Amino acid sequence: MANKFLTAEWNNLIMANYIIDPVILLPYLPPKTELDFYHGECYVSLIGFMFEQTKMLGMRIPFHINFEEVNLRFMYG
Repeated sequence: MANKFLTAEWNNLIMANYIIDPVILLPYLPPKTELDFYHGECYVSLIGFMFEQTKMLGMRIPFHINFEEVNLRFMYG
């Protein structure tokens, strides 16, 4: 069985979702993608969590096993 490239636990997760004017996000879209809407609104999400027990190809990388992570995301389809 082949090792997965990345394995980890996401713990102590907190998420904040905000409605945003889609015009603000348009310059950041990858080519040939479109924004996704939920009930007619466009959202951006700020997510904080602990990345723990992290392994790459089954190996632990020193100083990259347990660490804080913050993601800023928006949906595109």
